[in-house]
Amino acid sequence: MRNIWAIFKKEFKIYFDTPVAYVIFGIFSLISGYFFLQIFSYFQRQSLQFLQYQAPQMLEHMNLNDMVFRPLFLNINVFFLLMIPVITMRLIADEKRLKTYELLMTTPVSTWQIVIGKYLASLTVVLSMVLIVFIYPVLLSLFGSEGGLSAGSIEWMPVITSGLGLFLAGAAFSALGIFASSLTESQIISAIVAFGLLLLFWVIGWASAGAEGITKEVLRYLSLLEHLDQFTKGLIEIKDLIYYLSVIFFGLFLTQQTISSQRWR
Repeated sequence: MRNIWAIFKKEFKIYFDTPVAYVIFGIFSLISGYFFLQIFSYFQRQSLQFLQYQAPQMLEHMNLNDMVFRPLFLNINVFFLLMIPVITMRLIADEKRLKTYELLMTTPVSTWQIVIGKYLASLTVVLSMVLIVFIYPVLLSLFGSEGGLSAGSIEWMPVITSGLGLFLAGAAFSALGIFASSLTESQIISAIVAFGLLLLFWVIGWASAGAEGITKEVLRYLSLLEHLDQFTKGLIEIKDLIYYLSVIFFGLFLTQQTISSQRWR
């Protein structure tokens, strides 16, 4: 555990001693803020139109969770697809580029400890990004009454499950990203490979539209988007948790095997 903590502290320090984390947080805040403003503005326009045309029955079907927060979390997950390869690209590839990889391989630290320590450092960045997103529902709950909204109009359980789903998706992305980083010493190639892997898991669900039977169900189950959608509805199902945990283990296992093979070689 001490070795994992030492590796984690080293990687965490690199993230926050360099501009990397601050640039990521800055860009992420701008993009997520833009998404939120656009989605919430559309919600307000729709509400005003229904009020103008005196259609209270339509207003009953409008709520912040379905029309604001659900699309917000889904859109931010698309941004994760682009941003997380940047977060993970240097974790192992940079060790090879700086020629510190051989030194790391000769230390009395197991490959699993190396992988877990570096992975946990990337998760702190992912968790920080998820927490940034929670600023928006908190702001609405505090100041929404001034715009004609009540704090009670926000159902917090779907918001919390959406955040959990977003974090699990980010954790799965990070596991595949660190695997890509273990394959090369080039950060650019690492980011490209990671993006390709994530995109494959993202679009594989689209193929289910033309499939039938068991093939259709398998393709839908492999889709990252399909499982996040359940969390944004306020549903936590065992199959979705198992899916994300399986992808995380799969990515970390492949990383450990890659490093072990390089260590022995």
